[in-house]
Amino acid sequence: MREKTIYEKIAEKYNTTPEEVRREMQIAIDAGFDDSDPVVQAEWKKVNLKGDRPTPEEVINYAVKQLKGN
Repeated sequence: MREKTIYEKIAEKYNTTPEEVRREMQIAIDAGFDDSDPVVQAEWKKVNLKGDRPTPEEVINYAVKQLKGN
């Protein structure tokens, strides 16, 4: 049996769908990414991006690495 994804766990807790959780996360990430504050932009530059904008997966991976002290 596979483990639930983080999106599934959050969706279950808040009575919504995993797709809605991911969509809302992307909306929040986009809002933060568009912040013109130089301090905020400096933090975004630390996130490893494959495209033009960070995805929820990239932000989660970055947060996990920060929590682990890497």
